Amino acid sequence: MATYKYVSSKVSSGKTIRYKITDSDTAYHRSTPDAIVRILEGIRSRRTRVKIHYGDRKTGRSWGDVEVGRIGRSTGRIKIPLVVASARSMGGGALLDHCIVKIEYANFLRTYD
Repeated sequence: MATYKYVSSKVSSGKTIRYKITDSDTAYHRSTPDAIVRILEGIRSRRTRVKIHYGDRKTGRSWGDVEVGRIGRSTGRIKIPLVVASARSMGGGALLDHCIVKIEYANFLRTYD
């Protein structure tokens, strides 16, 4: 089992988000399963293009929302994972890591459910 540091951060809406911080200093939502964290960290370090499917983790049902790109990381005090569209991109949208139901390689047939 992985060892994480835990931090909390208040967002502009006043809501507090709790994160678990990996050894590589990436912050994932506290409810993100450890298996997903390990997979995403591997994908991030190898700079692999993936398709991320979001949905209801309890039922496994996809919402139909899919993001394609590489996993990057923000540069703030809390470094959250981002979906970076291409190698030429300078950033991207925040990854909803606690809502992932499926991860696929973008260029291969291999999948992680």
